[in-house]
Amino acid sequence: MHKIISFVLFNGIWFSAVLGRGDYLWLTIALVLVQVVYSLRIGKVHWTLVARLFAVGLLLEAISISLGVIDFVGGYFPPWLALLWLGFAAMAPVALDWLAKKTWLALLAGAVSGPITYITGVEFGAAAIESTVITVVTYAIVWSLMMGYFVYLMTSKINERKEVLP
Repeated sequence: MHKIISFVLFNGIWFSAVLGRGDYLWLTIALVLVQVVYSLRIGKVHWTLVARLFAVGLLLEAISISLGVIDFVGGYFPPWLALLWLGFAAMAPVALDWLAKKTWLALLAGAVSGPITYITGVEFGAAAIESTVITVVTYAIVWSLMMGYFVYLMTSKINERKEVLP
């Protein structure tokens, strides 16, 4: 049940951030706070795991932006985008923990789902791109790296939950 709640909550964050951007920043902040508290308290996720996923996500995103792959509405690195990364970093250890021992599936899931969310965001007007192919390839790589790092963290001593989720 924790996985479902966390995943549904993150989808609320995604829609609030991508569709609402600056207009619904207050809602995105509130949802991210709920996601973080839920993951740390209910999901028993260690805060350093969330912090590391968040930091690497921001870094990979900043590289993609700097390379000119994507241009987000609201500035170079808008607040709603950073909040989206924090929401993902808090959601993943709870909702996606089952991928931790399935490395190839995690890499494939990242390579497929990552680009889809960015292209969807572009269609919703949250960003602009010059080349769909370059964007898809870049984010397939970015999200494969992110999910590889996620698997590494989830299978290392950094992930110190008090109990395993059902």
